[in-house]
Amino acid sequence: MNLKFCTIDGLQIRYATARNSGKPQVVLTSPQPMSILTYEAWWDRLAEKFDVVAVDLPNHGGSDAARHVTTVSQHADFFGKILDHFDLGHPHFIGPDIGTPMALRYMAASPRRLKSATVGDAGCVGVVEGAWLFRGLVYSRIIQLATLSAGGAIGGRIYCAAANAIGYRLSRPTAAAKADYLAGSLKFAKLRGQVGYLASYPNETPQLQDAALKIETPVQVLHGEFDTFVSVFNSRRLDDLLPNSRFAIIEGAAHYAWEDAAEDYLARVLTFIAEVESNNKEVIQ
Repeated sequence: MNLKFCTIDGLQIRYATARNSGKPQVVLTSPQPMSILTYEAWWDRLAEKFDVVAVDLPNHGGSDAARHVTTVSQHADFFGKILDHFDLGHPHFIGPDIGTPMALRYMAASPRRLKSATVGDAGCVGVVEGAWLFRGLVYSRIIQLATLSAGGAIGGRIYCAAANAIGYRLSRPTAAAKADYLAGSLKFAKLRGQVGYLASYPNETPQLQDAALKIETPVQVLHGEFDTFVSVFNSRRLDDLLPNSRFAIIEGAAHYAWEDAAEDYLARVLTFIAEVESNNKEVIQ
């Protein structure tokens, strides 16, 4: 992945591309507290088949901190600018973890822009459920402030260490990827944005529960079998609400299922996109 930078709406955004004009478009966004290097094992195969753009969202990875792009809705608005910047007219979206609520908000506001979406391993609709730390980061002002109180250099290390401890079961990130993930959380401004994103869920996810009922875009919801951080109930409920979706468990995987079981996850992504591409009506059930 050849990492580069561009300016979108005044922010320095880190990205990687494999532009192949005429092939189906695919856009990937960074999870939290990770970066687009999480897709490194997929990259060559995606580049063979698609016109690909991967982007670190504001406050994540190598992109700028941005206090005005913190909440789910603010990220959804900014995501539209990302699509415009890279001339992505009707792409397939891949965005597990924090990409899930962002994509739901975006699809509700721009119903025909995304051709499909693969999401999951996230709290996204209604009251989110999961481990006490996850629920605390979402609902407890005390835990949010405690995470930030030590500053980015210490708080970011603690946050990333906790994430790595629960994120993997079948694999481990490379040293370079792990260092990149950590670097994306060491600055206080970025860590504040990451915590602020989760803190926006109480206002955002009740609305997304209603919005999901009207999203007709084909959606694939995937969730790691051994995700102990974010309850699989969140993904099952999302699948129940969406009118045009499918759900699958990534066997053996922990919270970072897309990286922990990369081959299984990618195979499902490729199959799903192929089905949507072959079906003009975009009905995949």
